[in-house]
Amino acid sequence: MNKEKKIVFVFVVIAVLLVAGFMVLWQFSTANLYTSKGNSYKDNPRLVTKDIEMIDSNGESKRLMDLRGKVWLISHVFTRCPGQCAGVCVVLDEIRQELKEEENLHLVSVTLDPDHDSPSHLKEFSQKHGFDSNGWWFLTGQATELNDYMLQVFSLSAQEKEESERVNPDDLFAHKPMVALVDHELKIRGWFNPFDKSSSKALRQQLLLSLNESKS
Repeated sequence: MNKEKKIVFVFVVIAVLLVAGFMVLWQFSTANLYTSKGNSYKDNPRLVTKDIEMIDSNGESKRLMDLRGKVWLISHVFTRCPGQCAGVCVVLDEIRQELKEEENLHLVSVTLDPDHDSPSHLKEFSQKHGFDSNGWWFLTGQATELNDYMLQVFSLSAQEKEESERVNPDDLFAHKPMVALVDHELKIRGWFNPFDKSSSKALRQQLLLSLNESKS
């Protein structure tokens, strides 16, 4: 191997190692993003202080501030999602079934696609998958207001994909499958990836802790 090829080879190896290192760090940070690590949330609590009117799958007006006193999990969903949205809801439903005796537990799924997801679309989606329940709100609203609210208050966001990036016409958004946990005092206790083993475990631990605290 001549000198020039050796230099190119070294640079390629370095580049591969840097990319691999970045991916490991990204996966680690995503899995542990605001998860249950001591009592750090108490040192820098983040409160839900802003509210907007949203419409549920029954066409009724809802405000998240009305959930004060409840412990709730909030995440994004959209009914045309060809990927992980239904999967997130399945995990939330599993948690709901595990804790079905917990009256203070509430679930909230807010659409990423308000222009399409009317109350009737959300109703059809929730009934189709067996999620329809008084303790689980599927919410829609005005697109810009709703998406800005979810980003500002819960740091839950999505990017609309370019047409060239879509695998099919319904593959509209790129977003992480994150779930935020809010306690009975409207404190955000953490963000969790329900598909990651350690993050899912931390979610259940923090959820049980929050539920117990809501009863005291």
